Amino acid sequence: MWIEAEDQHHAPARTCDVSFKIECAELPVDHAAELSKSLCRQQSWLEQLEGTGVHPIHVAGSQNGWQRPDGESQLLLLSRRTRLRIRVETSYADKLIAALKGSQHSVDNYKLKILDGRITPLQPSATLFSRYTVYRQDQHNDADEQTLIQRVFDSCNELGYRPGKILCGRSTIIATADGPVVARSVLLADVPVEYSLKLQDAGLGNLRLIGCGILIPHKDTGAVNG
Repeated sequence: MWIEAEDQHHAPARTCDVSFKIECAELPVDHAAELSKSLCRQQSWLEQLEGTGVHPIHVAGSQNGWQRPDGESQLLLLSRRTRLRIRVETSYADKLIAALKGSQHSVDNYKLKILDGRITPLQPSATLFSRYTVYRQDQHNDADEQTLIQRVFDSCNELGYRPGKILCGRSTIIATADGPVVARSVLLADVPVEYSLKLQDAGLGNLRLIGCGILIPHKDTGAVNG
């Protein structure tokens, strides 16, 4: 016997990801603040849109024996497949592609050129992952795991969702315009389909423009410490 699963209907996401091809050989590991500054300097309207987030450019943990560095003074080696992704309101996605196509940026004196972009709609996922999560914007931040879990729980509650599985992972010190802050990875598991896109639209905490709190689908819980 074969019974097809019922179609699960859900409201479309308010935001999407725009994925840009780029020309850039290398970037500092801690590049998010400088990248965001350059983007917003050229396109100041990005700062005014609710939910806009600039994904930190991320590369695989290892490539042919090369290990991805963690130190802030280290460099990421980018390949031609590396993409710059920006989360933005769907109605502004085409404008963003037109505005950034061909633009050139200096990120800590490393040159980055943005080529063409394409829209990637958000997809519901039962497992959502935020690589960097910040609520309090100071050096102490939410280093205490239980404090951070409570803040994430409250964020979900504001959307009408009571999460049952929240996992906090590694801490990372990241640069901001106001000085360094401590960010932590957060994973939400067993998220119902009707809340998955709402959470991805809303994100977690603050500093979305430098890549904090951007929720992305993930396949398993092993990522939170990776």
